[in-house]
Amino acid sequence: KNSDCPWLLRSPETSSFNLLEVSGDWSIWTGTITSGATFQTTCNACNSDADCNYHGICTDGMCVCEKDEPFDFPIYAGTHCEFSRPCAQLQGDEGDIWSVVPVDIDNAWKAYGRGVYMYTTGGNTTISEEDAYLLLYSGSRWFGAYFENGKDKGMESWQQFSRELHAFWDRIYTEDTLYVSDPTSRSDPIAVDFYEIGRRGAKYGPLGELMPLQDPPGSGYFECPAMNMTLRDFISELLDKQGKKG
Repeated sequence: KNSDCPWLLRSPETSSFNLLEVSGDWSIWTGTITSGATFQTTCNACNSDADCNYHGICTDGMCVCEKDEPFDFPIYAGTHCEFSRPCAQLQGDEGDIWSVVPVDIDNAWKAYGRGVYMYTTGGNTTISEEDAYLLLYSGSRWFGAYFENGKDKGMESWQQFSRELHAFWDRIYTEDTLYVSDPTSRSDPIAVDFYEIGRRGAKYGPLGELMPLQDPPGSGYFECPAMNMTLRDFISELLDKQGKKG
């Protein structure tokens, strides 16, 4: 980590500018360097509607996801329309409420193709007006991260942050995260178990001491009370409330 070029995955020496042309054995760093790893890459462009999971149309190598008529609002999201419309508002078992963060009337803030949620009220949580308590996705898990003075940042700054987000490289997990989920590929954290992070150290592994939030285990922590509300309707209502509050 103190190297001028910290890396986790390294290719053989090459003069190619195209990653798809790089062949040979790669090296992986997992605490020690392991050589001889197989690494495959493919072009992320679509060639047919099948590459859009039949949830959209492949146009000039890009998926145009299916929309909800007559509102012209996407039902699916992601590079290959792989994510279904996320829940607009979450409610935890302790009564805590989390809402998607609107960018505009038609779009919510996303990280790794999934909506970013902000804690709004309820539960046993105390938060100052300047701080931001976010639920965001990185890698294969959801992270409940607390950012001091987070609300002082503009949306453009947050969006840039999420474009290059990595929970471990950015030390979000070790410095800001209070809760973490089980691995999941869902577009939202519904039906996923969450854990409060306790003590950290070699005894507890890379994620630390994990204390289940749900009872019984396997029941998931969040539900979706706004299941039947479209994301567009929810954002419109949320922006209207924020305007009246302001």
